[in-house]
Amino acid sequence: KNELVLYNGVDTQKFYPENNKKANKLFTIGCIANFWPLKDQMTLIKATEILIKEHQIALEVIFIGSGQTLNQCKEYVTHNQLSNVIIFRKEVPHDELRNFYKSLDLFVLPSYYEAFGCVYNEAYECGIPFIAVENQGISEIIQEDEKEKWLIPPKDSNQLAKLIMNQVKTQ
Repeated sequence: KNELVLYNGVDTQKFYPENNKKANKLFTIGCIANFWPLKDQMTLIKATEILIKEHQIALEVIFIGSGQTLNQCKEYVTHNQLSNVIIFRKEVPHDELRNFYKSLDLFVLPSYYEAFGCVYNEAYECGIPFIAVENQGISEIIQEDEKEKWLIPPKDSNQLAKLIMNQVKTQ
């Protein structure tokens, strides 16, 4: 009956907000994760496609990671003419992640099976808002009245596009 939940922490000496404005004026979304099926980067790719092709939203999306679904994602991006908007990068050293986060306007991890990803804490500590999937570990700490603003159902690229568009409008 007695349970204690210990969430992942973050080193606030390495990850912290800054008041500097980012140099890039283009709305920038980042995603850091291994390219595995359950991380579901494809949902963010399809949401980006919706934003670009249906709503003419100017943005860029940067993925960092490697793994088994990376080539599938790259092929989709190429086939759907999104290569000028979606960028794939290899892993970066942990001590360089803060610079990556501070270059973003929004962090998105559409993983539909995520205990409690450290990347959410890192982004948040750098002052970067994030969007995640409902009923995952991170959803436990998001206030009830904020969940519809920051959480999507699994694999829902339309809802993700809508939440991203809301963030673009507030910038």
